[in-house]
Amino acid sequence: MAEPQQVSALPLPPMQYIKEYTDENIRKGLAPKPPLPVKDSYMMFGNQFQCDDLIIRPLESQGIERLYPLQFDHKKELRKLNMSILVNFLDLLDILIRSPGSIRREEKLEDLKLLFVHMHHLINEYRPHQARETLRVMMEVQKRQRLETAERFQKHLERVVEMIQNCLGALPDDLPLPEEVARVKTEPMDAEDNSCCVGQNEEQGESPICKRETVVDKDAAMCVIIDEMT
Repeated sequence: MAEPQQVSALPLPPMQYIKEYTDENIRKGLAPKPPLPVKDSYMMFGNQFQCDDLIIRPLESQGIERLYPLQFDHKKELRKLNMSILVNFLDLLDILIRSPGSIRREEKLEDLKLLFVHMHHLINEYRPHQARETLRVMMEVQKRQRLETAERFQKHLERVVEMIQNCLGALPDDLPLPEEVARVKTEPMDAEDNSCCVGQNEEQGESPICKRETVVDKDAAMCVIIDEMT
């Protein structure tokens, strides 16, 4: 049985426009230029809008009577509108029961419509705040994800460093050296370094130069092993 295909709620992207933005067209400068910003007015959903219009237009600019004062509390006004809608709906039911053909039925319907318009308008005035809160939450999620990724990377890095140190410590001292390191070791040393190494070997057992050569030998051997594994 074939698996059900998932259909996106968003419209399909404009492929006839996207296919023009290939890497070769962008490199050659053949990709279409972005549209110029709108400066005066534009049409959206059959309505004409001005670029300098407010995001939330006042009710007066739309020819709608305002039912609340200019200075108000959104929560209190929303509660009042909610209660007024409920009361007017009950009045409408009473009119439909007593006198369905009365002219008051149309008046109550217009009152309910006006109340709903005001409620939607007050709710829409919270949209900028909602957008800022949504952006803040998104940024907090991204910050937390990046911190978690950095923490996991640091833990993996510490484990890798520990594994490499354990492997270097477990390597024997008489491990055969690669050709490059062997050729470097067979080159003659300076007289001062040679005499210093000999003198210190007699007094302290081993010089820092000799110790450094031992560490270099182990590092080179470890690099050869890792290269062979990869």
